[in-house]
Amino acid sequence: MLDHMAPRTTTTVRVYPETRAEIARLAEAEGVTAAELLESIVDRAAGKARLAEANAWYAAHPGEAEREAEAWSDTHTDGLDAG
Repeated sequence: MLDHMAPRTTTTVRVYPETRAEIARLAEAEGVTAAELLESIVDRAAGKARLAEANAWYAAHPGEAEREAEAWSDTHTDGLDAG
């Protein structure tokens, strides 16, 4: 997620008038500003891109996911008292 604590500035993005109308409609329906709506959309797109990249990497490296799962399988209790 993008940093919401830093001072925020804005800039202009050119979009088609019908796109701007849809952004305004969606932002109003969500109760957010157009900038907040676009930020959310960009965050989701970036997340999807990272997931696609990871999936492609694992597809190119067969068996790696299983090896990682095995390596991490016993770490969920690290440092915890079993009793």
